[in-house]
Amino acid sequence: MTNNIADFNDHCTFFDLDKSEFEKYQNRFKNEINENYATNNFEKFFTESSFVKPTNSRNSKFKSVAQTHNLNFKNDIAFDKAILILMCLAGLYVFFVNYSDIINATVKNEILIGFAFMCIFMSVLAYRVYFMQHKTKISITKNGIEYHGNTLYWNNIVDYGILRANSTSVNEHKIIIGTITKGIVEIDLTALNISPEEFIDIIRLNTKKRLIA
Repeated sequence: MTNNIADFNDHCTFFDLDKSEFEKYQNRFKNEINENYATNNFEKFFTESSFVKPTNSRNSKFKSVAQTHNLNFKNDIAFDKAILILMCLAGLYVFFVNYSDIINATVKNEILIGFAFMCIFMSVLAYRVYFMQHKTKISITKNGIEYHGNTLYWNNIVDYGILRANSTSVNEHKIIIGTITKGIVEIDLTALNISPEEFIDIIRLNTKKRLIA
């Protein structure tokens, strides 16, 4: 517009926002949400998941914008930890139930084989929980959200919400983000160590100067 060379690399942090143009993108996002996702109680009854506009969180773990930056999210190991603990308890139970047979070396082969498989499985879980280097899937920076080699800049976001499962048989945790240049963007948090509500709090803090949500 000015015929001047850009004084920034890749991304312009400061610019004059055209509010009317911005509202057009917000309305486009709402229309696309209504077309592609269930948004009311009647539609939710017939679908496995639906779009939900989150309310403000009163007990957010993130109190400032700076606190959300330099966060890295990886595969959640909480489930593996829980299974490992249960397997350890089960192993101890098998050991004490068959303690006398173990001392006298009269344990049945079936029990020994089962115990061996249990030990192998526990070793795999222990490796995944305590030694395996899990790859970072999503990073939060001062510029935006980095995922799958892409960057979603904060000032490219016009609206957001949660794709929430309507059935207990569906294990799905997705964030739906409306953007200026990419349209609707889905970010899957299903296997990551952050909840949709916490992720929404991060987006809200970094976009609150422009968005009312």
